[in-house]
Amino acid sequence: MKDLEGIASELQRAHLEGKGAVELANLCREKLGAGFGVISFIATFRIAFDIPLPALQRAQAWHGFEFGEGRISDDEFSTILAPWLMK
Repeated sequence: MKDLEGIASELQRAHLEGKGAVELANLCREKLGAGFGVISFIATFRIAFDIPLPALQRAQAWHGFEFGEGRISDDEFSTILAPWLMK
């Protein structure tokens, strides 16, 4: 598995440059490649933004991840993560 801390740093830089939740998730997927999955998404966003586990578990339902049932929209995904990405 790739260096999650290094990828988390890249996400932090991208966030400082104005990238939103959806763009950050897509960047995470791009950087992790075949290693991208539920656990790596949660771990990377938790390292990068200190997002609590319950919020990340809800966010993993984003339609862009295709991780099971109960898909949520881009807007809902962004809303769930907003409290930690507004800091």
